[in-house]
Formats: sequence, structure tokens, C-alpha cells
Amino acid sequence: MMLSILAIILLLVLIFLQVPISFSLFIVGFGGIWFLKGFDVANSVIHLSPLSGVLSNDVAALPLFILIGAFALSAGIAKDGYDVARRWLGKLPGGLGVTTIAAGSVFAACSGSSTAGAITMGKLAIPEMRKNGYSDTLSFGACGAGGLLASMIPPSGMMVLYGLATGESISKLLIGGIVPGIILVVAFSLGIIVIAKVKPSVAPLVNETYTWKEKFSVLPKTWGVIAIFGTIFFGMFTGFFTATEAAAWGAFISLILLVIRTGKGFFKKFVSACVDSASITVSLLFLVLGAYVFSKLLIFSGLPLTISSTVSNLDLPPFLILLGILATYYVLGMFLDGVTMLLITIPIYYPIINQLGYDGIWFGVIVVAMIEVGMVSPPFGLVVYSLKSIAPEVNLFRIFKGCMIFMAIQLVVIILLLIFPEMVMWLPDFMSH
Repeated sequence: MMLSILAIILLLVLIFLQVPISFSLFIVGFGGIWFLKGFDVANSVIHLSPLSGVLSNDVAALPLFILIGAFALSAGIAKDGYDVARRWLGKLPGGLGVTTIAAGSVFAACSGSSTAGAITMGKLAIPEMRKNGYSDTLSFGACGAGGLLASMIPPSGMMVLYGLATGESISKLLIGGIVPGIILVVAFSLGIIVIAKVKPSVAPLVNETYTWKEKFSVLPKTWGVIAIFGTIFFGMFTGFFTATEAAAWGAFISLILLVIRTGKGFFKKFVSACVDSASITVSLLFLVLGAYVFSKLLIFSGLPLTISSTVSNLDLPPFLILLGILATYYVLGMFLDGVTMLLITIPIYYPIINQLGYDGIWFGVIVVAMIEVGMVSPPFGLVVYSLKSIAPEVNLFRIFKGCMIFMAIQLVVIILLLIFPEMVMWLPDFMSH
């Protein structure tokens, strides 16, 4: 137990010293296992088990989902989604903010990266909102919220990582995020409308009108998103595709879309998208492998078993224990990125959740939602700093302030998901097995 605590402290020290997180996990995990079990055991943990894990079919879904997002972004899906949403929603109170949330959901249906979603929405929407007199606080908050949807709406890389860490069905996890994702889109949009109604100066009405013909004329731009999302959803929902097969078909459709949209510039866009997705994939796989070694150390030291037995002896309601677990993600989000949070905590928390009798799919969706909250919480807030990178002149506090408005809305949605778990489980329970 004491070794586990020392290992966690050393890991945090290395992270704060800016040692790459994947290497920090490797160093601490390998050193701890060497100390406990000897060099041969530590060496076998690094060389054998991780290799078989990386070569599994389930892991293949992760780079394929990343590739879908890279192709879709290069094909201009985000811009098309923004144009369509603006024509249909722009006249609402806070219409450009609502448009940003809607476009964020469109991009989320093709990309599993929250930071990519936030940056993409920021580049598209912030110049338009500034031009129309929107406050930076609301503008950046809406872009951050639009980006966070990518972790919830499939294809979600975070859901895949949770499935890999726990052995839960990746297909059910991805499908389980759809209804909460829709609820978040509606809640964020209603929040913007209310803010615009209460304080019109932060979100002036846009002086532009489109005829019904002009509105319907842009709808064909959405066929690519519908094809990608529809293939992934119906393939997994009916059991016709595994998560990996659905990801492969989604990548194929997004590639076709890229060919159609880019024409003569296809090769350059294709190479750029492949390089970007490969870079992200390699970084994530190193994190997965590092987390695997570190989690083995925790298991060898008996930490998960000790915590699980301690929790079972506590005279506390299971729901209160669950709330305590979820609260740690808010705290960890102040210092760590979402992937690291997930990979470090799940080996500890998942056995406890099983012992308390909670469903692993439902817990996975709740955890991803809490990690999203952590991604905009100060002082780290990865999504916030991503937005800051595209607008260096904007005060960081204003971006945090805007994002925390939507963080509060997301916390309300999480409470609803805790009270009504069927919101998460309704679609997965209908899936073919």
C-alpha cells in the first residue's frame, strides 16, 4: 500500500517536472515492479502483455476513429456544419452561439477529440461572433462546450480507452453516449438562449434572414456526416459491425468524402491527415502502454484490492461513495489531461464500482462526462488552453469564465444521468448481443 502511494507521488512529481506522461508512467511502473517482483517480471510486463494488447482488434478502433476525424476535418465537414446550422438557427436569441453548439455536435459525430473540436469551432465561430458583437466570454465558452461534445458523441476515443481498460463492450459504450450527447447539445443551446434573453448585450440578434429555399439548399452538405455517423451507429446498434469494423467503414466513407471534396488537392490533404492522425495515435498508444505498466504496479502492490475492501467496510451508502469517486475527476482535471486521468484511475475505481453493483457501461459514460468537466476546470483546463492558443490576445480568465458557465450546465446534466441511469442505458439495452 505504501509503495503505491509513493509511486503515485513520484508520478505526479515527474509530470510536474514536465517529463512526458507516457514515460513517467513507464518509469514509475517499471521501477516499482522491479522493486516488488524483480527485474525478470518487470521486463516481461513491458515486453509481452502490452504487445498483445496493442495488436488486438479492439485497439484498432482507436486509430481508425482518429483517422475519421482527420479526414473529416480536411474535407471541411466542420465548416459545412457551421454553414448549415447558421442558416437554420442563426435567428434564435444567441443564434451564433447555438450555431456553434450545433456545428460542434456535427464535428463530434466525425471526431473523438475534444481539443480538436474546440480549436476547430474556435477558428470558425469566434471571428463571426466578434463581428456581430458577441462577448468573448460567451463566444469562447460556446466553442469550448462545442468541443467537449466530441468525447461523448461517437466516435469517442475516450469511450474506446475506457472499454480497453475495463473490458466492457466498446460498442455499447459508444452507443450509450448518444442520448447524453443529445441532452448536452439541447442543454448548452438552451443555456445560450437564456443568457441572450437575460443579457442581450452579450449576444445581439444577428441581422440576417434566409428563405426556406436557401435553408433547404444547404442540407445536402450534411450527407457526409449522416453517412459516417449512420454507418457507425446502425452497424454497432444492430450488431452487424463490431466497434472496430464500424470504425473501418467510417474511415472509408470519410476518405471518399475527402476525395470528393478536395479534387486535385486530395493527395496533399490526404498525406497531412494521415500524418496528423498517426502522430496522435502514437502518443495515445504510448500513454496506453505506460498506463498498462503503471496499473500492473498498482495491482501487484495490492492497492485496488485494499481500497475495494476498505470501501466495502465503510458504513456509507453506495451512492455517496460514487459521488466521492466522481468528485476526484474534477480535482484531477485541474492538473492532468483527460486520457491520463482515465488510464490512471480506472484500474482503481472499476473494481469498486463493480462491487457496489453499478453498471460498468453507465459508469463509463458518467466518467467521460466528468472528464469533460475536468478539461475546462482551472488551472490546467486543456480545452481552455487550446482555445487560448488560437487567440493569444484574449485574457485567459475570460476564457475560463466562459467555459465554466457550460461546465455548470454539464454538471446539471450529469446529476440527471445519476438520478435517471436509463438515459444512458436505454439504447445499449436495445442493442443486439
